[in-house]
Amino acid sequence: MFLALTVGVIPIMAQNLKGYVYSIEGKDVKAPMPYANVYIEGTTIGVMTNEDGYFEINDVKQKNVYLKASYTGYASDSILITDPDSSIEFVLTEGIRLAETVVTGRRRGTSMSLLTAQKTELISETGLMKMACCNLSESFENSATITVGFTDAVSGAKQVQLLGLSGIYSQMMDENVPTMRGLASTYGWSYTPGSWLESIQISKGASSVVNGYESITGQINLEHKKPNNTEPLFVNIYVDDAKRVEANVTSGVQVAEKLWMGILAHGSMEQEVHDDNGDTFLDMPKTKLVNVYNRWFYLDAEKGIQSRFGVKFLVEERRGGQDSACHDAEGAKLYETKIMNRNITVYNKTGIAVGDKDGQSLGIITNYTLHDQESVFGLKSFSGVQHSFYANILFNSSFSPSHKYATGVSFMYDHYETDFLDSLMYNKTPLTKFSKSEAVPGAFLEYTYSYNEKLIFILGLRGDYNSKYGWLVTPRANLKYNFSDDIVLRGSAGRGFRSPNIISENIGFLGSSRMIDVSTIDGLGIEDAINYGLNLAVNIPIWNDEKATLSMDYFRTNFRNLSVVDVERDRHCVYYYDNDGSYADAWQVDLSVTPFRGFDVFTAFRYNKSMITYKDNGHTYEMEKPLVSRYRGLVNLSYATKFRKWVFDVTGQINGPSRIPGMNGYNSQKRYSDVFPVFFGQITKNTKWWDVYLGVENLLDYRQKNPIISYTNPFGEEFDSSLIWGPLMGRKFYIGLRLRLF
Repeated sequence: MFLALTVGVIPIMAQNLKGYVYSIEGKDVKAPMPYANVYIEGTTIGVMTNEDGYFEINDVKQKNVYLKASYTGYASDSILITDPDSSIEFVLTEGIRLAETVVTGRRRGTSMSLLTAQKTELISETGLMKMACCNLSESFENSATITVGFTDAVSGAKQVQLLGLSGIYSQMMDENVPTMRGLASTYGWSYTPGSWLESIQISKGASSVVNGYESITGQINLEHKKPNNTEPLFVNIYVDDAKRVEANVTSGVQVAEKLWMGILAHGSMEQEVHDDNGDTFLDMPKTKLVNVYNRWFYLDAEKGIQSRFGVKFLVEERRGGQDSACHDAEGAKLYETKIMNRNITVYNKTGIAVGDKDGQSLGIITNYTLHDQESVFGLKSFSGVQHSFYANILFNSSFSPSHKYATGVSFMYDHYETDFLDSLMYNKTPLTKFSKSEAVPGAFLEYTYSYNEKLIFILGLRGDYNSKYGWLVTPRANLKYNFSDDIVLRGSAGRGFRSPNIISENIGFLGSSRMIDVSTIDGLGIEDAINYGLNLAVNIPIWNDEKATLSMDYFRTNFRNLSVVDVERDRHCVYYYDNDGSYADAWQVDLSVTPFRGFDVFTAFRYNKSMITYKDNGHTYEMEKPLVSRYRGLVNLSYATKFRKWVFDVTGQINGPSRIPGMNGYNSQKRYSDVFPVFFGQITKNTKWWDVYLGVENLLDYRQKNPIISYTNPFGEEFDSSLIWGPLMGRKFYIGLRLRLF
């Protein structure tokens, strides 16, 4: 009955669109235009006009559609069809603007842009599918630019490194809105599922002043799937041999003529007890995570208005340390970690075309984040609440096509209330409360000069008044010059600032018996650094019209003030203080090539030299930054059959040694970690409606031996789980399914 009714109703609902397409010849004389394209915008429904310029599109079920006509060498035109019975007539005029062309091609998983003024690495959706990419931290295994590691062996918290420095010195952006700041940065790398993302852009060096002063080593920008440009329903299900189960759902639907709604949902759970090295501690904590992101998109093309707004909610629970299932000592107190995170974020981005100039616009961005964190590490605890508000009003315009500028004002407010308690008998610290508020109004101006598609020069300056640290002036510059279409030189220089949240950003030291010296925390100044660097990118012709891309760069970061985390002076303590003189050098070379159709090769090598200047009783000591790998090499091989029906990916890494912090003060003998390899592999079967992927991580089963010092006495003076430089989990097999249901 349903089928019969449906078939009977469709002819009634359908409509036929008929009309003509003309061009102007001579003086206002209309002439029929044969073989012009006429189609419904946003669909593949369309026809070509006949020799008389006539077209007819039958059985159109949508109402109030935009019909578009185009022809090469003529300006295209669109008409809103509200009455299908009316006479439809297009009149196209000649112009230098060509009709829209859609080009479909293969995109490499990782590519280097030759168009941007900054050295930018793009990880596309194809690249995100090369591995399981359960979350953001696992999305960089194919990148030599970023290194991911654990902060400790008991919490499961991850950290990234860019240009030889912690990820807190790179600005995290969510579609160009600052994110993952303060308390939210501690565990935030595990909160964004890879299947939510459209792409990731990694920019090195001084970035735009438009987004604030916090970027020092670069920016990492996340582009989520858009409500108006994604599948109506996409499902990704993942399970591995460690019994981690994960499900992701993304959906985008048009709910009104100018309004789209999207849902991104994630749920994951890992409750299995794993202690493969037999140290009575869980190799990974037991976790539960729920993350829901509701997005809306409004577009009024006629008025030149578009707006994106949404709300994100997250709750996470982690339980690690010792578990009764793998610790059978009668009457012994268990060392347990309990971590709870809750986050809610509300944002809006609105753009309005203003004036008559092409590209002139006004943008308004607002974002509010509430993050609540509770954590217990044995007999230590840390909890806090963060309220953050961000607003940016941006005006884009130009003096001419070669001279453009962006200017505006911004406001940022952060308020933190945190508590720290250490009940260990060796270094009892009573409940210590920290309260910090920062209100930062600011203004900025950025000028861009471009010449003949060869030269781009960007000069930016911003001034901010921080209620805690005073006036902050941030100059930045970027230069790109094309010697030819295949040789590009880039340079950048700029200053950046960062307000430290010293305990939460070094959460791994809570997983030890070290005494945390809290006496100096309130007196720490703002971190201040200058970053500069060069990049040369060259396209090298090989064969079959293919080109290999070679990229070489060098970046240096000099700290005028650094909040030093000193674990060298005393093996039983952590000291915090300000100091200058620290620096980080980073060299990197990348090569990507497609030897033959379907087969991509990406190789890279990076070398770091990161030095910290410590001080003690008036003396200064320069030492290599601990737990930073000196070098990293990477090779990724990817082969896809025709139409990507089958995809095979293999990635190999070689990780160089990192210095382990001195166990007996500055003068102790230097110790270094092992050089170790890590291999990944994945096979994917793709179809129109579903994909199945099967993979392995850490194929050679390499693990850091004895990651926890003095694990037999977790409440003793020598206990330490913070000296992590290698993998904590061994070989892992996984399988996943992607479904596109509509």
